[in-house]
Amino acid sequence: ANNLAPNTSYQLNIPATAIGQNGELLDKAVAINFTTVSGGIITEMAPCISATAACLETAVLSNGAGATFNFDFFSSYPIYEDNARWEKLENVVIVMHGQNRDADQYFIDLMTTLRNENLEENTILIAPFFKSTADAKPGDLYWTDSGWREGQNPDTPSAGISSFEVVDRILARLADKNYFPVLKNVVLTGHSSGALFTQVYAAANTSENLYPGLKFNYIVANSQYFYYPDDARFVESTGQFAPPTGCASFNHWPLGFVNPPDYLAGTPEATVDQQIVQRKVTYLLGTADTITTGTLNTSDCGAVLLGANRFKRGEHMFSLLETNYATTQKSQKLTVPGVGHDAQGMYQSSVFRGLLLGLLQ
Repeated sequence: ANNLAPNTSYQLNIPATAIGQNGELLDKAVAINFTTVSGGIITEMAPCISATAACLETAVLSNGAGATFNFDFFSSYPIYEDNARWEKLENVVIVMHGQNRDADQYFIDLMTTLRNENLEENTILIAPFFKSTADAKPGDLYWTDSGWREGQNPDTPSAGISSFEVVDRILARLADKNYFPVLKNVVLTGHSSGALFTQVYAAANTSENLYPGLKFNYIVANSQYFYYPDDARFVESTGQFAPPTGCASFNHWPLGFVNPPDYLAGTPEATVDQQIVQRKVTYLLGTADTITTGTLNTSDCGAVLLGANRFKRGEHMFSLLETNYATTQKSQKLTVPGVGHDAQGMYQSSVFRGLLLGLLQ
């Protein structure tokens, strides 16, 4: 886009040849005519739809002490393009990858959903890449296996920019009306480890309160860990909520407010508890996510207290909100029949598609 001349007509021709990563074909050749505006301000463009270098952006983030660090993310539009005022982009969907840190695959999965629902031209899709030490290049932010999903500071020496703050910075750009004058809906979602990030970010973040003109929604898909706003846990043998015994770490962050990350320094526990109750969170549960082996944590007592499997843990979390916060909670629970621990299955399901269409109105 930066190579286009102002006030000039162009034709974009795409032949009916293989263009997809798996040899997909267009039904017919496409020809698009467009004219750039005078002054060279970009107001719209075709979305970037592939998880390649063409869709990879880098945010340069300052730590407030004179040092800057790089953070990469896939994006369907160049959100840091200063020569732009996006007049059609009303929505943003930010999807968090899982423990494999495969942001590219999550970008592909969600882009497929957006395109199937004809949302790609008015919706920005962003897939942050929380790098490991092995992934990182000099100057990059990188995190431990659990640090990124819990809002912790990176392992990058002297950086001090938590994973939550990274998303805050991206949202600050998107909330700037100079660049995104019509943006109105923000959806943050994640599956598995990304779902943990999404739920604790919903509880902790300061961004939602900063931008009252934006409508925030959070979609937590098949998490095995949850932040609880009180010390009760569901006892499956009795069907009741009760304070647990014999597990001193049951309410340690991210399961509770003991030892929270630096991001929450100065934030009262009551504020975080209130936010997870009153913010709009959808607990999206695959009914077949019931396996109790493999990556399900059945060794730490705090995790075991959440439930026998991921599906049960999600049900218990929502049940607590319904039971203890019936008049104040704003969450909902939706189930995806027959889908297990499968991000693609969840995000391309009719349940998720219907949910997303309802939120992006």
